[in-house]
Amino acid sequence: MQYADEFSVLDFVSSISGAVDLISRELNNHHKKVAYIAFHLAKEMGLPDEEIRDVFIASILHDIGSFTGTERQKLTKVGFDDNLLDQHAIMGHKLLLSFEPLKNAARMIRYHHTHYDKIDFEIPIGSYIIHLADRISVIVEDCYEVLEQVPHILRSVMERQAIFHPDTILALEKLTKLEYFWIEICTITLDKVLPKRIQSLKKIVGLDELRSFSKLVSYIIDFRSRFTSTHSAGVAAVATELTKIYGFSSRECKMMEIAGYLHDLGKLAIDDCILEKNGTLNHREFNAMRKHSYFTYIVLEKIEGFEQIAEWASHHHERLDGNGYPFHVRGEDFSKMARIMCVADIVTAITEDRPYRKGMDSEKSIKILSDMAANGGIDQGIVDIVSDNFSQINEARMAAQMGAAMDYATFYER
Repeated sequence: MQYADEFSVLDFVSSISGAVDLISRELNNHHKKVAYIAFHLAKEMGLPDEEIRDVFIASILHDIGSFTGTERQKLTKVGFDDNLLDQHAIMGHKLLLSFEPLKNAARMIRYHHTHYDKIDFEIPIGSYIIHLADRISVIVEDCYEVLEQVPHILRSVMERQAIFHPDTILALEKLTKLEYFWIEICTITLDKVLPKRIQSLKKIVGLDELRSFSKLVSYIIDFRSRFTSTHSAGVAAVATELTKIYGFSSRECKMMEIAGYLHDLGKLAIDDCILEKNGTLNHREFNAMRKHSYFTYIVLEKIEGFEQIAEWASHHHERLDGNGYPFHVRGEDFSKMARIMCVADIVTAITEDRPYRKGMDSEKSIKILSDMAANGGIDQGIVDIVSDNFSQINEARMAAQMGAAMDYATFYER
């Protein structure tokens, strides 16, 4: 099978941004609106293409440091002069700084709520652009005629113009005269408009860089709850180890690791209270949780070259007998790599410690897996590999989760 060798950073961050927006329905499309506005402000200001690209990336990820629905909802309530916005900017900067292609964007995110009249050191112009774009996005109301709102929006900004960079104000004044700009902010086709606008800004990365970024994205997924703070790291390690032992290529092992990091991406759409529940989910909560693997697929399949990764990641709750979810694939339609991911998720879930129980030992773990295989749910051949190589696989899981636990502690230290 042919696999993609290169991937677009913009495609990837745009899809991840869409996943982050799932955390809070109140901020639906907020990141894309801010990115659209910031892109046009930067173009109007005459910034070079490379800097415009960084502004766009920073804009579409600017609230990535706000991990929970409660935090995200607060962002819809704050006004122009609110000083309670800095924490998520610090977290977003901290999260992205270690990924080389996003270093410039990370610094813009760090200062994207900085007031121009309060700063006594140099910060990126992109931060000021995102600040204004973010405030405009919050003011615009989708339910009212947008062209009627333009005078009010400009007046609201000008009343507080001291907190914005003068060049961004000048750019906004020019944009107020362009009807298409305002119409597209509120259009339902923003998903189609954005890719056309940024076509010339594409930045391409290879598989190794994508692995690094996928690991960072797994922190957005897992760090929402202390109960799940190391889960994706464990699944990625187990899935990669199984793929290696099975004899797949180095490239396929890297792709599997990415799929492992991203397999629970759809959990960003699940309420915090369900993720944080210390015990068994009730029927309603379980039904809500069952949606997550579908959302994983919807987000990842939009990325060009991610077709196989999207399948492997989103099929981790499918079963050979067709009794899994959300697609109820069965038999030959359930690919070998997806079967490996399914087993990797189960192995990690039963061997890792949970707040309400200790992780299971090899005997209990293999018994559970064997029973599931005997009942037609999972692949017996993969279960045999786990049984024959349990120590090696479990050590890989523990090492990965220990590393993730250290990253979690470091990330949240003040």
